[in-house]
Amino acid sequence: MADCGFNRLQFAFCFMRKANLLDIIGLFFNYGWRRRVEGDSMLPTLKDGDEVLVKPSRNYQIGDVVVAKHPFKITPIIKRITKFSTGGKVFLVGDNLAESKDSRSFGEVPEKDILGRVECLLNKKAEK
Repeated sequence: MADCGFNRLQFAFCFMRKANLLDIIGLFFNYGWRRRVEGDSMLPTLKDGDEVLVKPSRNYQIGDVVVAKHPFKITPIIKRITKFSTGGKVFLVGDNLAESKDSRSFGEVPEKDILGRVECLLNKKAEK
């Protein structure tokens, strides 16, 4: 679900506190995409319907929230990296352990299947 039409002003404010020159340059070249959170697996960090900005990276760390290809489904998943394993694989887990289908059920994911890191929350789903 790539959407390169994200609001550049929202993106700019999101990065103001932690931006470096490359982030600011990337802002103006649509270097990133918007992704809608689906499901409750990342509660309380991310809620169903929240929109996040995802940027590709090559330097992932334990604790990063990432978007990755699901090993068996078409729809990508949003999970947190909890462990790096030998053979270039990562262990991905949702913050809401009771609701998350993650590496505990489908195993480790190749690091090459990570599409990008969640950099910030763009639009928070309105509370009812």
